[in-house]
Amino acid sequence: MLVTIYTAEFGIASYIENGVRSAKAKHKMALFQPLTLLELEVFHKPGRGLHRISEAKCYFPYRQIPFDVGKSSIALFLSEILGKVLKEEEANFPLYDFLEESFQFLDGAQGNYENFHIQFLWNLASFLGFAPGSTVELIDQLKQSQFSGVNVIDAKLLSDLVMANYGESFLISRAQRKECLSGLLYFYRLHIESFGELRSWEILQEVMA
Repeated sequence: MLVTIYTAEFGIASYIENGVRSAKAKHKMALFQPLTLLELEVFHKPGRGLHRISEAKCYFPYRQIPFDVGKSSIALFLSEILGKVLKEEEANFPLYDFLEESFQFLDGAQGNYENFHIQFLWNLASFLGFAPGSTVELIDQLKQSQFSGVNVIDAKLLSDLVMANYGESFLISRAQRKECLSGLLYFYRLHIESFGELRSWEILQEVMA
């Protein structure tokens, strides 16, 4: 199996793992599910496209994400986005810490996580180098690029939402949430040429309804 992992020390890296489907496999398939937090010992040689894993274990087993359909849908959606935007093959410890802390929050949240993915995408943009200075600036960029849904986005509501901390109670309708998310995804497409379409978005919309 070929597995792509975002690492603290090497950035994005690809590893080859043999025999994971075998009953005697050293490392089971479950270790390599999307967004699993792993502690790794690896054979990593600069300049090589594929590396090998010596030891792997999960250091933070999720208790809710695999079993809560809302959280698992958000995780699948964000995993697909991260697969599109994480490209650097070098250490970025602040980004790694942000990802780790964010998904640990999502797993443990007892409620008020419906807006987590919107806040996550807003914060992620700053680590990727194209964060807007404000939601007004974001909306101006959407207008200049002729995004058709820009006129229905409430700039004040979006600003209050993305400035709030994870887990804060926030009054927002399903339609408003969808409008804000659509604008953010279009903004990502403006800045990442290969972003493309998201297969998991429709699933997320159905679940969050």
